[in-house]
Amino acid sequence: MAFAGEWKQDAKGWWYQNDDGSYPVNSWQDINSKQYYFNESGYILTNTSTPDGKQVGADGSMVQAPLFDFDISDSHVKYTKHEISTDYDGNACVIVYYGFTNKANEAQSALGSGSYITAYQNGIECDSTIASSSNNAIDNYYKNVMPGITLNVAEAFKISDKSDVTLILEELWDWSSNKKTSKAILNLN
Repeated sequence: MAFAGEWKQDAKGWWYQNDDGSYPVNSWQDINSKQYYFNESGYILTNTSTPDGKQVGADGSMVQAPLFDFDISDSHVKYTKHEISTDYDGNACVIVYYGFTNKANEAQSALGSGSYITAYQNGIECDSTIASSSNNAIDNYYKNVMPGITLNVAEAFKISDKSDVTLILEELWDWSSNKKTSKAILNLN
């Protein structure tokens, strides 16, 4: 018969006792598919940074870094989520949501900014498309916002199947050899 570990709590906080009676100390441990950091006394850290620089939330589990967090001179885009949907022709598409922050000196939209996203699936560029059902984030992609304002926006790309999608983020208006780029992989399964 196998025994599972269990969470325990006392006046100092939460700790985890493994099924063999031991408990993690000064280390990360995977518990039910979440990562937790335990301090020198064996208690989980919450709402803070761990000694190795990672973040943990209110429940003590590791806060996952966003899939992309792209910062250039006129804008900042930070991934929030993605979903599979259909476009206006009934084709499958992936909708990529992100926070768009205007860092320019004048109003601009995500569409008109220097941050540009290209999607690839199976090594082939995905066409941009219009999702069949509109939502605020998709509509926001075209809206100008004042400097310093962050707005949740979305873009849709046609997909051929449920294999991974590679997103390439690049600085559109920089033609130098130091052009900033970033890569992220969307797992659609």
